[in-house]
Amino acid sequence: MPEPAPEKIGKYKIVRALGKGAMGMVYEGFDPVIERRVAIKTILAEYLAAAEMEEAVARFKREAQAGGRLMHPGIIGVYEYGDEGGMAYIVMEYCDGEELKGFFKGGRRFELIDAFEIMKQLLTALDYSHKQGVVHRDIKPANLMILPGPKVKIMDFGIARLESSSLTQVGTVVGTPTHMAPEQLMGIQADGRADLWSAGVILYELLTSVSPFLAETPAAVMHRVLQVDPDPPSSVNTALPPGFDGVVSRALAKKPADRFATAKDFQLALLQALQGKAVAGGPRVDVERTLPPGEAARVESTRTSMRVTARALNVAPEVLAELERSLSRHIGPLAKMLVKQGQGEARDMEDFCRILAENIPEAAERNEFLAKVKAIRKKAEQAAAAPPAAPPAPAPSEPVHATQSGKAHKDRINFTPESLALAEKRLASYVGPLARLLMKEAVHKSASLRELYSALAVHIDSDEERKAFMAQVDHK
Repeated sequence: MPEPAPEKIGKYKIVRALGKGAMGMVYEGFDPVIERRVAIKTILAEYLAAAEMEEAVARFKREAQAGGRLMHPGIIGVYEYGDEGGMAYIVMEYCDGEELKGFFKGGRRFELIDAFEIMKQLLTALDYSHKQGVVHRDIKPANLMILPGPKVKIMDFGIARLESSSLTQVGTVVGTPTHMAPEQLMGIQADGRADLWSAGVILYELLTSVSPFLAETPAAVMHRVLQVDPDPPSSVNTALPPGFDGVVSRALAKKPADRFATAKDFQLALLQALQGKAVAGGPRVDVERTLPPGEAARVESTRTSMRVTARALNVAPEVLAELERSLSRHIGPLAKMLVKQGQGEARDMEDFCRILAENIPEAAERNEFLAKVKAIRKKAEQAAAAPPAAPPAPAPSEPVHATQSGKAHKDRINFTPESLALAEKRLASYVGPLARLLMKEAVHKSASLRELYSALAVHIDSDEERKAFMAQVDHK
């Protein structure tokens, strides 16, 4: 029979028990002063040997202090530490979501874009915590809360360090070390790269629905972590772009020096893989620009299955098109999906532009994009303030003859498969893999090669680059 929940802990009214942890209970509470829901994690003396209680509570308090320094939307907030009646407790942010562990246990699969979004948020939060000098050391599906969106919240910073031999003697399952880096298993001091290893295991699980190091016994798990390289994820899920093999290989390198140096590096490699670029498994990252047409179409058609339906921000179609073109220069065809997703999430135009910019890993490119966004918005505001233009005069119905325009005749002669392939190649040097899709749209609207180049040139942001592109129209 479960133990009855206390009526209060400190000033907090206890609403219900949420679950039993290794060292105590977790409750849903209510703060009567500021009227908000909270989660309360406790340590009880009866769960620990007497000799360990004092040390455990001291470490619990230190971890609460560390968690209290981390103010980030991707990390569960810590509000208060308390100690009363032989019970230490931490008051935390309450989140009404589901642990990632529950998704895996239920056999739910993730679309590629959902897996990318979860990893992007996880790595962003880890990058922040590492910069604050806090290493989690227990990143695993049970410590990731998934909210609708999907939105990710990391829980239990450092709590795993409270686990001791007495915890296994009362029948509590501590778990197998499937998400612990090799250096942690060997008792070597671990830094932030241990968290990146754990994140690599989660990435593997998101991509394949398989745990890379799962085995029948803890000893077998440890052997696999220390000695065995898992199968490439593309051999398990053949629909994956091959770049993810390199990302996983590097994240799960046995030596910390061979892994990603920072969470930002990991995130950048993920973005490259999603764009269809190759990512080397060693310390160096090697990329190629070409995205196969089939993969581009698949990425653009991918939609998250977890997103909450919301009213999209009202943005003029021409502004959306400009934003998509500008963003595609930095992240390729993925821009189309991210613009649509951001439009559904943003509260206003400022928020929309910020959401889009966050998808660009490099600071210099992000600033370049934001500068372009500013220009786009200014142009849109000027157009809205200008009086409506008069309708254009009807075009002459007579066809253009070669005698009337030798240039038009020349353009029509050069409108060949070879010249189209050359135009696509030239455009790709400015807009990347998006060139193939833009060509398909423009070729049906153009009556001559010059018209085609003009239609393509509007997708090039820089005036100087646009002029250079148009200058090539007469060169074979």
